[in-house]
Amino acid sequence: MPRKKLSLEGKMILTTNPEERIGLYAIRYLGRAGGCVSTISADPQVTEPLGFRSKYVKNKIWLPKDNFFNAFKSHLAKYSRKYDVINPIDVSTMLMVQDICQNGHIPCNYLIPKKETLIVADNKELLTQHAQRTGLKCPESYFRISPDDVASLSHSELTYPCIIKFRGADRASHWEPDQRYRIVSSPQELVTEYRRMHHIEPYPIIQEYISGQGFGYFALYDKSKRLKAQFCHRRIREYPIAGGPSSCCESYYDADLVAIGKRLLESLEWTGLAMVEFKYDRSRKRLYIIEVNPRYWGSLPLAVHSGVNFPVLHILSALEEDYEPVVEYTLKTRVRFLDKDARSIFSGIRLERSWLKKIRLFLEIFDIRVKDGLIALDDMRPVLSAILDKFPVHSRT
Repeated sequence: MPRKKLSLEGKMILTTNPEERIGLYAIRYLGRAGGCVSTISADPQVTEPLGFRSKYVKNKIWLPKDNFFNAFKSHLAKYSRKYDVINPIDVSTMLMVQDICQNGHIPCNYLIPKKETLIVADNKELLTQHAQRTGLKCPESYFRISPDDVASLSHSELTYPCIIKFRGADRASHWEPDQRYRIVSSPQELVTEYRRMHHIEPYPIIQEYISGQGFGYFALYDKSKRLKAQFCHRRIREYPIAGGPSSCCESYYDADLVAIGKRLLESLEWTGLAMVEFKYDRSRKRLYIIEVNPRYWGSLPLAVHSGVNFPVLHILSALEEDYEPVVEYTLKTRVRFLDKDARSIFSGIRLERSWLKKIRLFLEIFDIRVKDGLIALDDMRPVLSAILDKFPVHSRT
C-alpha cells in the first residue's frame, strides 16, 4: 500500500543557517512539502547565502553577526506567534532558541533535545564517556592528557595509527568538518599534532583508529520520546579517503546497527533528530560508536531519496501530528556529492595499483544511477550560483 503523501501546506516555519548545505536541505524539503519557509542568516560574506538562493525560501531575514543573539531574541519576541514551528538547524542555534524561549519566556514551538542532552551528544568526550557507561563499545580513548604528558603516553600505551579529535566544546575555533581531526602514524607526529590542536581547543581526545567501513543510524523521536522514524546507511566513499565526511553512501539495514543506535539515543532520553555514526572493525567483528550528530546531517538527502523524509516528519512531530512511524525504506539507493566524490575517486585512483581497478573507479563518476545529494533539477540556482561565485567572470578592459 503506498505511503500517504506528507504535507506541510500553509505551515509557517522558521529555519536557520541557510549558508550551510544542511540549511539548504531544510528549506528544500520543507518547501516542497508546502511549508512557508522563512530563514535567518548572520553570514558576513558579500555573496548571498546558499539557502537564500533556493526557490523554496519565502522570506530571507538578515541579522547582524556581531549582535546575532540579541537580534535573534528580538525577532522571536516580536514574531514567534507568527511561526507554527521554529526549526534551528545547527547546535549553536538550537541552544540559542532554548535559551531565548525558556529564559526569555517567549512562546515558541520546536522539537529539539533538552539542553543537557544536546551538550553531551555534541561533545565527543562527554558522548564517549556516556556510551561507555551505558555498556556500548567506543574506540579506546584517552581524555584530558596534559601536553607535557603526551610524549610518555605516545610510547607506552598507544598503537599506530591513532587519531586526535577536537572535543567539540568550542565550535567557533574549529576547522571545516574534514579538518577536525588528525590521523597520526608515529609518537613524534602525535606529540606535534596534539600540542598544536591543544592550542586551538584544550585537551583534544586521543583515540585508537578504527579503519573499517562507516555506517550511520538516523532517528527521529517525538516530544514523548517515541521513535517516529529510522534509517540506516553505509558509506561507499569518503573524502578525505583516510576518514572524512561521506562522499557517496547507500541505504542499508542491519539489526545490530538499529539496536545499538536506539539504545544509545534512548539512554539519552532523546527528542528530535539525530545521526549516530559507527565504524565496523572487521578483524574484531564489532561496531564502534564514533560520534553523534544531534542535528541535520550531511547525508540526509539519502534518507529522503530512500523514502524517509526526516525534515518533514520532524516538523509534523513538532506540531504533534499523528502518523505511523516510518521504519521501512528502499534499500541500496545511492547518493553522492559530486564535488567531494570526484576528489575521493581521484584520490583512490592514485593509491590503486591495478589499472583495471583504476578504470572501474574512474567510471564511477559517470554512473547516472547514483543520485546527487545537492544538485536538484527543480532548484538549480543555489548550485549554479555557488559555482559562479568560485569562478567569477571578469570583464576585459
